[in-house]
Amino acid sequence: MAEIIFSNVIFVIIQLLGAYLRYLPFSRDISAEKLYALKKWFILWSLLSFVLGLWLLSYGLSYFAFKIILLVGWLPYFLISLIIIGKLPQHLFVFGMQALWCFMLHAFAGITVAFIRGTMTEEFLPLQMTFYLIFFFVLLPIERKFFIELLPTRRIFDDKALKWCASLLPVAVFIGTVIPILDVTFLTTWNGRFSRWFIPVFFLLIYRSMSITTQKIEEKNLTEQKNRLLARQMDSLAEHNLSMEKNQREVEELQKNLSENYTELKKLINADKISEAMKFISRQVEILDSTRLQQFSRLPLVNAALSIYFQRAENLGIKIIHTIDLPEKISTDESDFAVLLSNLLENAITASKKQNPSAREISIIIRHMGGQYVLEITNRYDYEIKFGENGLPYTSEIGHGLGMNSLELFAKKYNAFVNFSQENGFVRVNLYWNDYL
Repeated sequence: MAEIIFSNVIFVIIQLLGAYLRYLPFSRDISAEKLYALKKWFILWSLLSFVLGLWLLSYGLSYFAFKIILLVGWLPYFLISLIIIGKLPQHLFVFGMQALWCFMLHAFAGITVAFIRGTMTEEFLPLQMTFYLIFFFVLLPIERKFFIELLPTRRIFDDKALKWCASLLPVAVFIGTVIPILDVTFLTTWNGRFSRWFIPVFFLLIYRSMSITTQKIEEKNLTEQKNRLLARQMDSLAEHNLSMEKNQREVEELQKNLSENYTELKKLINADKISEAMKFISRQVEILDSTRLQQFSRLPLVNAALSIYFQRAENLGIKIIHTIDLPEKISTDESDFAVLLSNLLENAITASKKQNPSAREISIIIRHMGGQYVLEITNRYDYEIKFGENGLPYTSEIGHGLGMNSLELFAKKYNAFVNFSQENGFVRVNLYWNDYL
């Protein structure tokens, strides 16, 4: 009885450790509430699993019971994670990789027992599971690093066709490895024993090398995107400086002609031409107003971003409807907000240029209510947009996607709620976040 309880405890620990490995790839993004729920249900199921294991092992610790527990015991933990975290394709991919890893450790444990005892039989199953746990904890630093960075680039899972191919590949390799040995009890030759772990080890090494290569490509693409974003910001800054210089030149010209204007006005008044004098004054006021940058906000960077892109839209014949209501100070980093506005307006203008000139329209609303801020940008766009699993549009075109990257970074930094939608020919992005001074 003691051996059955000991074996059952090890079985439960092994399943919990497998669930832990499957949790690691999602650990960076999971909320505290979901983590608490995950732990709670894992513990509850482990207690129930222990009771079921005692019943199953009451007939004796056989190799059949051993395989049933290992091949089926993971499923409830998998379903708990899937229900709480979601992301089925990613979960399938992670399960396949974790199953291959654990299969490899089981094979090593079996080889170790055979090396020490000279053979591997049912009576040594508890010893084999003990070696499995030893190998698991010895390799835990490697396992943590490997599984935390396990998931490939998000673009794979954003693609509706590619994500299923990627997610099912490790599962297919695992099934192909396990099926030939389902009806085999113990391998008696060393060639047979080593062949069990050759395929998983080979696959994991290949995947790791591909993962490192993909990561380097992603880092290179990210650097290029940052450079393009910086170049776009520099262009906007240069454009703003040109506008300022133009206005300054016009003001200087007005100042130069000010004495002449006063002389002309004096002549009209002395000649009792009051009506003409008033018209002259009105013309001068119009000229003066035309030299002033429009003031949408008292935040200089935000105002510059809005001025530049509104002017750019106007030059392209795009109608701008705006409602801007911002305080003089915000705790949100002004440069972050200005960059976000610049990129979202750039996207809206780029999309509007593809529309019929009569259908070019952009609406922007920025409001603050108490400590909450609302940003909404809407533009006409008749073409279909592809949305990724994060709810944001994605594109594989080089040089594009900066706006969504900027939006995603802003939302993550300020814990903002983002909703991106396309309906009846209109594309709309809504952003809500808290900003307490």
